[in-house]
Amino acid sequence: MMQKSKEARSPVSKERAMEHALLTIRRAWAGEVRGFEGWGGFQLDPEPIVLYDLNGQILFYEFGVMDGKELVGSVKASASKIIGSAVPTVEFGPRGWDPDDALKKANDEIKTRFPKANIIEKELVCYSYPKIGVRIDIEEPEIGSQSLVLDVADLSLVERFGADELEGFTAYSFYQEIAEPNAFEREQRWELADRELEAARSATPRVFEPAFTAREMLDIRRTLVPQPVYPIPFYSSRTLQYSPRCPDRSHECFVLYGQETDYYCACATGQMILDFYRYYYTQDQIAEAMGTYEPDELYPGHPGGTYNSGQVNGYESLSNNCLNATYDTTANWSEAKAEINANRPLKSGIFGHARACAGWKRQNIFIIGQKPKRWLYIYDPWPWNANSCQGGKILWEDWDAITHYNFIYVRHRVTPCT
Repeated sequence: MMQKSKEARSPVSKERAMEHALLTIRRAWAGEVRGFEGWGGFQLDPEPIVLYDLNGQILFYEFGVMDGKELVGSVKASASKIIGSAVPTVEFGPRGWDPDDALKKANDEIKTRFPKANIIEKELVCYSYPKIGVRIDIEEPEIGSQSLVLDVADLSLVERFGADELEGFTAYSFYQEIAEPNAFEREQRWELADRELEAARSATPRVFEPAFTAREMLDIRRTLVPQPVYPIPFYSSRTLQYSPRCPDRSHECFVLYGQETDYYCACATGQMILDFYRYYYTQDQIAEAMGTYEPDELYPGHPGGTYNSGQVNGYESLSNNCLNATYDTTANWSEAKAEINANRPLKSGIFGHARACAGWKRQNIFIIGQKPKRWLYIYDPWPWNANSCQGGKILWEDWDAITHYNFIYVRHRVTPCT
């Protein structure tokens, strides 16, 4: 079995990653970004979950956000500068999986499948961003050395690899497919974020303290968000609302659903978007309309999933052609922003996975040479759960950390529908 190099190229220490995580959530709280209400007094668990890439190198430090002893969110901070973003995602709510439980159950599953196997090593891996699995390296008398990955949601064995697979259930290396092709540019971006962190430290020396009293938070809040020369906010943002006419009187009208199988990400995304337009279907009904393939249906070992053409057809047929769905292979941030500004959710496609997008935010003040920081508000149907009301997660995701390779826009048809 090959010896893996754990340290990534241009590594980031756990301590530095934690500082970036703290600055991210405290600035978002101070800037009154959606979802961060009350987060100014929360702490980070100093011992993060370490997530590895399929290439064996450390990829993310996932810090738990703690309200006392309660886990209320998590922050994925980069373990390498070539990821580009110091903090790719901030996720809300408790995890849909338990790391210790996943490691134990995966160990038991391997022992059941391969009773004679000698387990060499096991670790948590991000096998298909954002999906997490347990990789177990074994030595077995009949099959020899093997490295197996099991999804943490249900311990299903990941048997298909490739970023070009259908949006469903596959695996690929984040470093190989996303970070390394633009490593130089991404590392420069991380360095600029690090300069911004030091500037924040100079302006607010106490920003990285583990906790504050309520009175201290009021004083620190004033210094966390730089004051512009012109009257513009530090952050601009928008999320979907029930009515765009009176935003102060409106409320959130988009609901998270978890995917009900490990390959139903496009179906769950479709359910979220169709529900927004008041077309109510089960995920099985949506799968049938979208032509979703079951595992092994296309060819042996295929994990199942949905073509984008099928997703387009499903949105239109299930709405009796009252909705028009458009597949866009040149997805960019301004297009997502325009859809949200028009109060329309959209489907965001990344390698092997589909999610719904329901908002955007942008940092309006940044240091010279730095691109404006931009995020999308993502309703992710993973981790899957047979009860769709118990799966998935909501998060803010750094646009420039991830490769978005398609959008599907779903809009009311301007001509009379059939």
